[in-house]
Amino acid sequence: MRTIHMAGVVSAALSTLLMLSACSQVNELTPVSGDTITSVRNATYDVLVEQQVPILEAPVCTVNEAGFTCIGSTVDGTAITSTASASKPIDLVVEVDGQPIYVGTVQDVLDAALLESS
Repeated sequence: MRTIHMAGVVSAALSTLLMLSACSQVNELTPVSGDTITSVRNATYDVLVEQQVPILEAPVCTVNEAGFTCIGSTVDGTAITSTASASKPIDLVVEVDGQPIYVGTVQDVLDAALLESS
């Protein structure tokens, strides 16, 4: 009986360790995703997909003095533009045809995408 009880305790401990390691792995996903420009690009794509924007050319992001600018187009040739600040928290504005479809932070978009995928 004692062996069965001990096996249950060990099993519970291992399960707890696995769950905790999974949490720490999720917390580490953001740094693995790349540098700031990668985060801006990923957040821009997430917004466009969430808003069901039909993308022809995925926005390409570049660095400038103010931060980042990403430019692409929809299937009908409408301009897609996102701009992001260089300072943290990174503010993000995504526009289609000059009309904002998202105004907020990059981190809020990435956090929401992470929650949706879990």
